[in-house]
This record gives sequence, structure tokens and C-alpha cells, in this order.
Amino acid sequence: MSEINYPTIPDETIDNRFSSTYVDLLSGRLGGIALSCSDEWFAPSHNLVQPGRGIYREGHFVSTGQWMDGWETRRGFGRRQKRFGEESDWCILRLGIPGTVLGFDIDTNHFQGNAPQYASVEAVNLSQDPGPSAGWTSILSKSPLRSDRQNLFECQRKQMWSHVRLNIFPDGGVARFRVYGVASAQRDDFVKGELVELSSISHGGFCVAASNSFFSPPNNLIMPGRGINMGDGWETKRRRDSLNDWVIIKLGLKGSILKVIIDTNHFKGNYPDRVSLEGAKLEPGQTPNAETLWQNVISESLLSGHKEHTFIKEIEPSSTCEFTHVRVNILPDGGLSRVKIMGLPNWG
Repeated sequence: MSEINYPTIPDETIDNRFSSTYVDLLSGRLGGIALSCSDEWFAPSHNLVQPGRGIYREGHFVSTGQWMDGWETRRGFGRRQKRFGEESDWCILRLGIPGTVLGFDIDTNHFQGNAPQYASVEAVNLSQDPGPSAGWTSILSKSPLRSDRQNLFECQRKQMWSHVRLNIFPDGGVARFRVYGVASAQRDDFVKGELVELSSISHGGFCVAASNSFFSPPNNLIMPGRGINMGDGWETKRRRDSLNDWVIIKLGLKGSILKVIIDTNHFKGNYPDRVSLEGAKLEPGQTPNAETLWQNVISESLLSGHKEHTFIKEIEPSSTCEFTHVRVNILPDGGLSRVKIMGLPNWG
């Protein structure tokens, strides 16, 4: 299986109004998948959930025409199924993480003369993949699209969904489809007393602030599994002062911290020399600021390159002390692959 090369330098042209605050619940990295579509003659629908914005290979033709990194359907000419009384193409996708949907990015990057004119989104919340009789609910009414750029929309029904249906009018190509929202862990998925990864993005964790994210975004730290390369982690540029870098993670689940894993996988010559961890307990809706009182969780500890470090006995607070946020301090700078904050959640 070929290795996926995630982008290592953030694209400053990207409108990050949603991505800086919410999780892409449809991301292929989190298990999002295209299940079926009306047509994919020019480019397959599974491209919609891939990382990045899609690339363009000028003059690269395949048997169906110009190769396109997205989902592209044939010209309809009135032969398509009609939705809402109009001809359209559609794609049904399963969210990688069911959650409360808050916004969309329907990105037509590189689709200039072949982008759809309009799009709409429907959704269902089911434990199984939807069948022919699924009762779809409109969560984005038919809206105009601009070609070769991001198209950001607010969700019109902000609630829990498991599947979405992207409708394009009348046909054409979309490079990427992002469904932004808030993930939430389901209590029924865990047994009493089970150690839970409180920080996981799959459980609602999110990196709310970082001192620097020059090479790669901090949310990589709380993705599932181990990083596949240095781009799949959080790496800061080299500091030329006496300060240090840090990242603040909002835990998806409030709880006590019993185990911490700091993974420097793939970081061999650019891992931090040391790491420390602090925690805070904030009220719902509060965000960390300059007045936040941080409690020491793990004192400064040495790190090694390309290694998973486990901290248990080094954790200083008692097992009854609960936290909603943690601050990971790296000294002075460098890269981490994953941070896993394990503990017992307070489901109340």
C-alpha cells in the first residue's frame, strides 16, 4: 500500500473559518467514506474525503479525458434523476465521526469550466448505512457555487448526523467536501471504569491554541493511531529566543488524568529536548486566557527521538482531580507525533 503524503506546510490561501474551530467529521483520515453516487465518469467520488484541496496535472489525460483530483460527473443532458424537480447528481457519504454538523466547505478547486452551478446537502442520523427509503433532511438548501475556489456555508440544521448526501446541479466536479462540526463520545461505547482517551479528536478533543504551527497543524496530535510521517504531527519552526513552544488541547471529555503518551514517532533529529504538561478545569463555554490557572500535571521530562513515551507515575495530581484542558509545553521547540491524554471521564 502506497504511503499518503499529507501536506506539511499550511496553505495560507485556505479560508479556515471552520477548520480553525471545528473538526472535519467527514475526513477520510477519521473514517469518512463515499458510499454511492449517481455518476463518477471523469473522477471517483472517494476523492471528496481525501486530505488537501486536490491537485491539477496539466496535460495528464486518461481514457475518460483530463485527469481530475476530485469527483466529476458526465454532462447530464437531461438524463439524470431529478431531485426537487431539477436534474442533479448526488453522492452519499458516511461521516467518519457522527457529530453535530455546523458548516460545510464545497471546494471546487481546479474545476473551472466544469464546476456545478449549485449544491445542496441532506442528512440522516442512522446506526446503519441508509437504504433506499431513508428519510433525508435538508441541512443546506440549494446554494450557488463559485468555480475553482472554496464555498463555505453554515449548516441550516445544527444537530447530530451520521450520513450526508451532496447534491450538485446539474452536473460537474467538486474537488473536496468538508463537513465541519463537533464530535461527541457516546457513553454506551464504553464500560464502567474503562480508561478513555480524553483528548482524542474522535471524542470531541480539539487544539484551541498553539504558539506556532509552521510546519504542520497541532490537531494532528490528537488524530487516531500513530503518525505516518513527520508531516502527520505537530512541528514548530526553530526558536531563536529564550522562550518555548506550547499547544493547548480542549479535552473532548472532562475527567481525571491517569496516563499520558507523548509520541515522537518519525521525529529523529528535530524532537523537543523536554516536555511538560499542565491542566486546567474551566466552566462550559470558557476558553483559556492569560488569567487561566494552570496546575502542573507532569514536570519537565526528557524526550528521545522516534519513540513513544508513557507517563503514569510521573502524573502529580490525584486521581480525583478533573481537567477540561491541557497545555503541552515543548522545550524549546521541535516536533511531536501524537499526544494521548488517558483517564476516567466524568459523563455528568
